[in-house]
Amino acid sequence: MSGTNPTFFRHIKWHAEWLAQSGAEWVIARLPGPLVFRLGSAFGSLLWHIMGHRRRIVLKNLRIAFAGEKNLPELRELARQSFRRSVANLVSAVHTAHMDYKDLRACVELENPELAEATVQRGNGMLLLPPHMGNWEILSRFNHLFPAGHEVGAFYRPLNNPYLDARLAKKRQSEGTRLFSKRDSLHNVGAFLKSGGMIGILADQRVGRQGEVTSFMGRLTRSSPLPRLLIRRCGCTAIAISVRTISPGRWSVRYHSVEEPGDTAACMAAIERAIRESPVDVFWFQDRWKTYLSPVFGVSDWLKGTKARSDRHPHRALVWLAGGPPEWQVPEAWWHGDVGYEFVIAEGAQAPAWIPEGATIHHVPPAASIRDIQQHLVRIDFSKDLPLDFILTGNTDEKLRRASRREAIHLIPLAP
Repeated sequence: MSGTNPTFFRHIKWHAEWLAQSGAEWVIARLPGPLVFRLGSAFGSLLWHIMGHRRRIVLKNLRIAFAGEKNLPELRELARQSFRRSVANLVSAVHTAHMDYKDLRACVELENPELAEATVQRGNGMLLLPPHMGNWEILSRFNHLFPAGHEVGAFYRPLNNPYLDARLAKKRQSEGTRLFSKRDSLHNVGAFLKSGGMIGILADQRVGRQGEVTSFMGRLTRSSPLPRLLIRRCGCTAIAISVRTISPGRWSVRYHSVEEPGDTAACMAAIERAIRESPVDVFWFQDRWKTYLSPVFGVSDWLKGTKARSDRHPHRALVWLAGGPPEWQVPEAWWHGDVGYEFVIAEGAQAPAWIPEGATIHHVPPAASIRDIQQHLVRIDFSKDLPLDFILTGNTDEKLRRASRREAIHLIPLAP
């Protein structure tokens, strides 16, 4: 067995996944849509209790998005309901993918089609900017919900399983959707738009260090510059789309204008308006406001300078001094105007003189266990509306590392 090619087992795994998903789709496609939605919701309730890490990420995202607007009990309930709703919509997407066009049209209500019609009449194509919201996969069949005569395209991330990927791509292309990947040149995409085509981009997802710094839901983050580049290069018009559940197995689609000049900030503002149509329908599972920080990529690198500030929801950092080298302090490059700093010192220890006057200081026992540290992190995290974004420390204690990982809080150890 030691000489067996690992690729063989990978293909076996891919085939097994293909068979399992094909079987599940066959069953789901033959059930009534409302029943599929309710079964998905029930499954979501089960996953809510099982997927603790994902549950924490959902609540963290909601605390950032709605800080100061909703209290913690409201956010906890919204997190639970959105967990159920997201799973219900994901399962329903399998069902609607197999519907005939007449039935598909009957389960989707277009609230303001005149906005999209006026947009395509201007020429130079149209960008559709839906967030991960509701049954967003319905939009991949948009050429059957929109007035005829307009080609539809979509940016597409290939699935890890090549067999599932080939089947999905074939189905979408057979329905008239042209697929673009990140490898396609902007020239090809621009030509499609200038010919009057419509292209969908899920621009609400995180993009890592390559994105453009902008504000999203009141928080400085990095967002995809692709919509801005296409608007500027092709002269096309962009509109955001909200997909809201109106009853089990039925959804409402609404368009939202992107204001001039159509830059990244304007695109993200339109997506935010779409999200606010129905926050419970939004797929909050991704760690959207993740900070891609490391000992060599600091907060000034992430936010492009030290003067940038969030308009409503600044970052929050915890400086962990307990148990660390007494001479260690936060390096100058890690101070930033958009970050609120709080400090943790051991009980009985004196606060270093370099800590800013009036700063929030927390205390932990000198010999805290992993459980103790985790409980202190939870207490500190929920002591304010906004969650902790990251922890800075000169402490290499394994207990702190494990406790922060359990609470999904990014720990950045900086060498003394």
